[in-house]
Amino acid sequence: MNFEKVQRKNRKAISPVLATVILIAITLIAAIAIAGFVFGLFGSFTSSAQISVTSTNLNHVVYTAGVCTGAPACTIYFMNTGTSNANVNSLSLTYGGTTCSPTIAAAGVTITATGASLPVTLLTIGTCAAGVSGQSFTGSAALSNGGQVPFSGTFG
Repeated sequence: MNFEKVQRKNRKAISPVLATVILIAITLIAAIAIAGFVFGLFGSFTSSAQISVTSTNLNHVVYTAGVCTGAPACTIYFMNTGTSNANVNSLSLTYGGTTCSPTIAAAGVTITATGASLPVTLLTIGTCAAGVSGQSFTGSAALSNGGQVPFSGTFG
């Protein structure tokens, strides 16, 4: 039995101070990693489009004729502050109790992730009647990523 006691004394282990330092270091690394993901310190791992309408310019005189003659008479300005591009595939416009689908000059207009305001020009008003100056309208834009961007304004 004396032999076993001698063997136990010869074994070496890490000191309690070193063990405490290692545990604190592991805890700090774990806390930093968790905080980074929770608070977004390490950046985003996904890209997304963050699109909004910055202004609308719909002229009631142009809408009376049923055809838009281009910018700036029939233009809706979009801004994308996200990290990926998205396309505006279609628009809907509601005023005077009727909803119509205006024709976009270039279907699938790409709103790039630049943070700049980009125009989408309308060609026709679809099946809606003429607007009146000062009349309010609401609408939404359908995006290629499945999102909808609501907007509103008044005819100029």
